[in-house]
Amino acid sequence: MDLAYELHDLVRTLDRAAERMLRPEGLSYSRYVALVIVCEHPGLTGRDLARGLGVSEPAASGLIKALLRDDLIENSAGPGDGNMRRLHATVAGHDKQQQCAELLGDSLDRNARAIGVDPAQLALTIRTLHDEVRIVRTDISEEPS
Repeated sequence: MDLAYELHDLVRTLDRAAERMLRPEGLSYSRYVALVIVCEHPGLTGRDLARGLGVSEPAASGLIKALLRDDLIENSAGPGDGNMRRLHATVAGHDKQQQCAELLGDSLDRNARAIGVDPAQLALTIRTLHDEVRIVRTDISEEPS
């Protein structure tokens, strides 16, 4: 069994399940992730959001427009910001993000418990592995060519 393949397949399966679970809430998984980032980082720019999502600025712009249309975020310029627009979640956006987080989090936690795995311990193991992969990738990318 190949760990990298199994993790990749799990993520794809989770993404598809999240899409199905979020559809009745009026969100795609991409819009949900964008909303989470805006909720956690109030005042970020569209460029910041694109970087956080790992997508192009035009792709992030489409997500921003959808979230603005649904009144889940607001886009404002502060004093001295010029044309720079800052994103903030609305009260409705924070409520929707929390509601969807509970919906998604509870589901995966239940799956883990069903196979006898402690969700908190699994999350810690995954975080530790992710941190290690980041360190290795950074070390590799810093080696001279």
